Amino acid sequence: MTTDVDARSCPFPGPDLSSPEFLARPEHWYAIMRVQAPVCLVPGNGWYVVAGAELVRQVLRDTATFSSAGLSKHAPPPPEVADAVAAIRARGWPYVPALGTNDPPRHTQLRKLVNKAFTPRALAWMEPLVRRTAHDLAAALPDGGQVDFYTAFAEPLPAWAICRVLGLDDSRRADVRRWTLAATATIGARPDAEGWIRTEEDLLDYQQTMAAEIERCREQPREGLLSALVSASAEVGHGEEPIGTANLLTVVRELLVAGNETSGRLIAAMVYLLDRRPEEWDRVRADPERARLIVEEALRWSTPTQVAYRRVTRDVRLGGVDIPAEARLVVSFASANRDLLAFGDPDAFDPDRPEVRTHLAFGQGPHMCVGAGLARIEGVTALQVLAEHVKSLDVLDPDNLSYTPSFMVRGLDTLPVTVRRLPAASDGDHPEVGH
Repeated sequence: MTTDVDARSCPFPGPDLSSPEFLARPEHWYAIMRVQAPVCLVPGNGWYVVAGAELVRQVLRDTATFSSAGLSKHAPPPPEVADAVAAIRARGWPYVPALGTNDPPRHTQLRKLVNKAFTPRALAWMEPLVRRTAHDLAAALPDGGQVDFYTAFAEPLPAWAICRVLGLDDSRRADVRRWTLAATATIGARPDAEGWIRTEEDLLDYQQTMAAEIERCREQPREGLLSALVSASAEVGHGEEPIGTANLLTVVRELLVAGNETSGRLIAAMVYLLDRRPEEWDRVRADPERARLIVEEALRWSTPTQVAYRRVTRDVRLGGVDIPAEARLVVSFASANRDLLAFGDPDAFDPDRPEVRTHLAFGQGPHMCVGAGLARIEGVTALQVLAEHVKSLDVLDPDNLSYTPSFMVRGLDTLPVTVRRLPAASDGDHPEVGH
């Protein structure tokens, strides 16, 4: 049940979402919001945070009232580097709205483009690429040694996998990771001036490199997701706008973030959570399908993409709060996934909960994350392959871990573990059955 409150005199003044206090414990602040003000005006910027699960679903379903068009997820550059940033951007392609910042009919056209590339058959083709990559990384984990699991496995797996899925050469692995970090550096975060310049230069490098790859795919189609997207972009229906290089660059950048950043944070979160449920490693070895439940619960519990933005198109009353047209909403998937009205004992990690598949980690409705299928493949495959190689991964000092300083893309920055390999595991034998 929501409380009938006026957000402009809210009994709980919403926190600064970028403050160290909020970023350290967002689940704590969201819990307060859900009880005191499920729709809460954040002082200083005019944002309304939507925290209750049913209210979040209501917003995601009503795309006419709560629009994605005309929004930017990225913070503006600070004044002291604004001219330098503009000069760098002028050397590349314009930033055009894509899936995350469009409404129908353009969103429908772009979504159709991506759906052609992410068919069930295409996802089935991607899975062996992910599995081979996971085995390569798992085989390198040192027996009995201490390692940062995030940088040794969780971070490179999706970067290496998306490189192969796109059809890029393995030599581009480091570039893919660098481009992904640049694409998310200003989402829910505020880099310093030097960081801004570095980010824009990396994004320009991404544009120039991928535009050349797009042209090669146009001239000579090849294996891979990028070529499939280029081919699908040429099929423009009657009355539809052409899908040019700038559109493709933005779509691929969104896919890099969706299938790369989210997956790495998810895989790290799973290992952290299994440190408290070590028996799950044996259960996955006995039944590899068990990994699917663990992935869904880890998605709910960690919610790597924490929020989405929406623009209110008309005066509306939401959760007892009057919100004016053109107001901005921060729709919190992370809060919805911890709502007691939607999940029993929501702060607990329980893969056997009956509502395990009803989370909102990928959103809902027309704007549901396009990379959800690939992210699930990467999460499930990572856990299954790790279970073939290790008895457990024991987290060092689990109560003192650092997280990404962003209220939108959140996850562990590092995850020091002790590796306990299976004595009988053969790194050269990668069974494909049962998955």
